[in-house]
Amino acid sequence: MSTTSSEFLIDGLSFVTKTDGDTATVVRTATGSPITQQEKDDAGSYYDSATDTIDYAKIHNLDFGPNFLDKLGGSDEWMGEALTDSVYKNAFKKATGKTGQNLSFAAAIEANKYWESTPTNSNANGKSNRGRNSTMRYPLNESHRVKYDYLQVTAYKHEANTFASIGNRGFTDADERIGVSVGKVFLPMQPEGLAEGNGVDWQDGTAGAIEGAAFRTAQSAIGAAAKGGEGNVVTRVANAMVGQGIDEVQNLVQGSGISNNDIAAFFAARAVGNNSLFTRATGKVLNPNLELLFNGPKLRKFSYNFRFTPREERESREIKRIIKFFKKNMAPQRVPSKLFLKTPNVFKLKYIFKGGGQHPFLNKLKMCALTNFNVQYAPDGSYMTYDDGSMTAYNVSMDFAELNPIYENDFDDDSNDMGF
Repeated sequence: MSTTSSEFLIDGLSFVTKTDGDTATVVRTATGSPITQQEKDDAGSYYDSATDTIDYAKIHNLDFGPNFLDKLGGSDEWMGEALTDSVYKNAFKKATGKTGQNLSFAAAIEANKYWESTPTNSNANGKSNRGRNSTMRYPLNESHRVKYDYLQVTAYKHEANTFASIGNRGFTDADERIGVSVGKVFLPMQPEGLAEGNGVDWQDGTAGAIEGAAFRTAQSAIGAAAKGGEGNVVTRVANAMVGQGIDEVQNLVQGSGISNNDIAAFFAARAVGNNSLFTRATGKVLNPNLELLFNGPKLRKFSYNFRFTPREERESREIKRIIKFFKKNMAPQRVPSKLFLKTPNVFKLKYIFKGGGQHPFLNKLKMCALTNFNVQYAPDGSYMTYDDGSMTAYNVSMDFAELNPIYENDFDDDSNDMGF
């Protein structure tokens, strides 16, 4: 026999829970706000016209672990909120008696301890943010009893970089200045996208003996200016350059087999802008001391391809929302004056293992920009739609690029994950 809770409100919508053993059903009632036609359409057979209620979801795990809800007649947007917003979980716990002192519902009613409306996040105008930070998923009918691996993509408002404090003497990484989340998508794993490649830029570097001597002379002069001491800066720099220059010339002539004529020919060729004249005049070339030198890191790129095949009307609408989500968040934002364009939103990608945390055997990704997004509306070579006009299949390809490179200290040898 099931136990029905008192009604409670979340974001102006009224609910009860019907607990039966180790499971419970979340039921939408019409008390707090009338049930809309859109809700009825989404619910289908889960709407009971006799009682004007909708079985929104099934709580199959009263321990309220990850993915504790199975979707029934609730909208996909509501399911996303219920699974990710702690306000919902806390309300369900209270309704099913799984938190705090186990008071009976009858006792609560007698004591007139009706619950107040459960608040949700609101914007500066006091309006609900419901729908602004929506959660979408494909496919829709994935069972929450079976723990699947999936790709989680979250969009965030871009936060501009600024000069860090004097103590840091640098910039902060994109992952250290995460903006407000504006939506989330759960997508199935795709073998083509499960790959990574990191690169580091190395380039040929040369330095001749005479260039080395000039470098040390300039280094000595700059060091003298920075060190300070008696006399003005110009005098200290001049004295340092003259002293170091004489030493360098003597070292070249005495220790390296370079003659005064060689030095004169080298600088004369440089002066007229034709280095080959040095070789013509001396029959020599300077040893370039060729070495491969580190030139900087490279940014990683990731490509994904997804095929969406809607099997019902609700899933078709969800695919449309997912496509619009990516197109909207990658687009630059125009300020009201139209004088400037703001940076598009950025994305955090994460491989989820069995509905939990970071996959232990797949790489992590830093904050990314969506650089390319392509949709094929007729991927099978012919134009086919359902009765409502939705396409029978969509091929979607996406290219992401990380905003910051990978550094050695990003890796933790003691962690249980693959690292970046």
